Amino acid sequence: MKSFVLGLHTVMVPLILAVAGITLIIGIVLIFMTRRQAAAPDLETGTIATWRRIFRILLSVTTGFGVLQVIFGLLLFASGDRPAEGLHLVYGAIVLGAIPVAYVYSDQKQVRRDIIIMTIAVVLVIGAAVRALATG
Repeated sequence: MKSFVLGLHTVMVPLILAVAGITLIIGIVLIFMTRRQAAAPDLETGTIATWRRIFRILLSVTTGFGVLQVIFGLLLFASGDRPAEGLHLVYGAIVLGAIPVAYVYSDQKQVRRDIIIMTIAVVLVIGAAVRALATG
C-alpha cells in the first residue's frame, strides 16, 4: 500500500507542473490582453471573458492537484516515510496554499490586478513543485 501511495505522490508532480505551466501561459496571455482599458467592455463577454473562465478552471485544477498531492504526502508521512529534507514539507505547503492565499488577497473586482496576482501564485506553485521534487 505504501508503494502505491508513493507512486501516486510521484505521478502528481508532472501533472501539477503541466497544468500549472499551461495556467501560467494563459495568465501571461491574459495580462497582455487586458493591458488596455479600451478592452473593458470585452471583460465580461467575448474573448477575454472566455480566456478568464479557462484560467479560473485551470487555477482550480492546479489547486485540486495540490490538495491531492498533500493528501498523498500526509498518508506517506503517517505511514512513517519521511522526505530526504524537511524543506520538502514547506514546499508542499506552498504548492497547497499559494493559489488559495492569492485568491484571498485578490478582490475579484480589478480584473487585470487579479490576473497578475493569480499568475504570480502559479509561478510560486511551479517553483515550489520543482524544489519539492529536488528535496523529496
